[in-house]
Amino acid sequence: MKRLHLPAAGLALVLAGCGEAPAPDGAGALALVGAQLIDATGAPPVADSVVVVRDGRIVSAGPRDATPAPDGAETLDVTGKTIIPGLVNLHVHYREGPEEIERQFRSQLYFGVTTARSIGSDSPERVAHLLASAGRADAPRTYTAGLGFSYPGGFNAAGRNAPTTEEEARALVRDQIALGAHFIKMWVNAVAEPGLKIPPEIRAAIIDEAVRNGAVPVAHIDDEADGRQLIEAGLRDFLHSTVLTFGPGAGVPVEDPDPSAEFIQMSLDNDAYFTPTLSIVQNRWHFAEHPELLEDPALRAVFNPDALARLDDPASRAEIVDDPGFEDRKAAFRQVQDFVKTMHDAGVAVAAGNDAGTPNVPFGWGMHHEMALYVEAGLTPMDAIVAATATGAGRMPPVGGADFGTLEADKAADLIVLNADPLADIRNTLEIDRVMRLGEWVDRSGFMPAP
Repeated sequence: MKRLHLPAAGLALVLAGCGEAPAPDGAGALALVGAQLIDATGAPPVADSVVVVRDGRIVSAGPRDATPAPDGAETLDVTGKTIIPGLVNLHVHYREGPEEIERQFRSQLYFGVTTARSIGSDSPERVAHLLASAGRADAPRTYTAGLGFSYPGGFNAAGRNAPTTEEEARALVRDQIALGAHFIKMWVNAVAEPGLKIPPEIRAAIIDEAVRNGAVPVAHIDDEADGRQLIEAGLRDFLHSTVLTFGPGAGVPVEDPDPSAEFIQMSLDNDAYFTPTLSIVQNRWHFAEHPELLEDPALRAVFNPDALARLDDPASRAEIVDDPGFEDRKAAFRQVQDFVKTMHDAGVAVAAGNDAGTPNVPFGWGMHHEMALYVEAGLTPMDAIVAATATGAGRMPPVGGADFGTLEADKAADLIVLNADPLADIRNTLEIDRVMRLGEWVDRSGFMPAP
């Protein structure tokens, strides 16, 4: 009898045929087929796409003819829909204890907010809760600044860090970082008395100590001179704008609201960026002027109950819209919108955040409203989507190394499937079919908080 001689590779194939066959390429994968894809990389939308997800990651995403669904993958026909990345909210204030925070998590995921930065209001207990949520598919990806910094008697000083010396400031920064803070937040904005604003030398110490210890310094500003000083001291991450929106004189248009050419160039040269937070300015009067918005059950479900009760009261609404300064407030808001357009057009990075958790700014829904305000300011719908996804993601630690915020190979599978085209109308980002977080579909029916 002749002996059969097989090379090693052939022998391996024969033996493999005697046992369990190798898993096909698409085993365990899900292919979303047929949707318009907005990947937020800056590329044009893909009209007919395939997005392949496996093990919580994007395997591939692109045109159907160049991105076939792998053999063995589960397929979902999403023809006629649009896929965008999960939203990244850079300005959040979680409130109260663990149970309420979990409700806020559910509200965010219901509306497709898959990443959030809690920026300056977190006690050590809240920091621990946010850090413990890391990696959960049933919670947004969260970052925290712990407790922020002010100055005795200054803006938001109560319950915050309020150092009076550089040495004390540095020690308090280290305390926050030891708790797990990713960012260090300062309120550097208008106060009743100039001497109650954080002095420049303490700001510089806070910035230096944060950077030395691997945290990112962030400042709430409303004045260009403060912005210049902070950039010179090494800060790159700004909340709000250089147009006064808080403190003395808030709600009154300023004479020269435009950022100077020098400040714009300084921002460009130092890669500074802004999260202007339009909603917190507009929402002081917007729902009183447009109470019909509050007929939306989903919005009512995530609105602050006390604020909602006031806005449901016709007398309370009339007090706002009949105020002698009402038109000034609206004019001041338009100046902040102009700031967004000016900075964006100049090439300065503009991300999105809305001060979610403040009374008139609801979790989740408010990010969609923020994008609409950007479009109203003059940005395109694509600009607004990129600001609310990739731009913010790229500023999370490690800065520039985020594995989320865009829909491309090897990124986290955080995405929203929409029933309508947001490029035709940015308000269509609220037409949500389903939300995915880390490759798992969010149970929106179960996550919707009770009204």
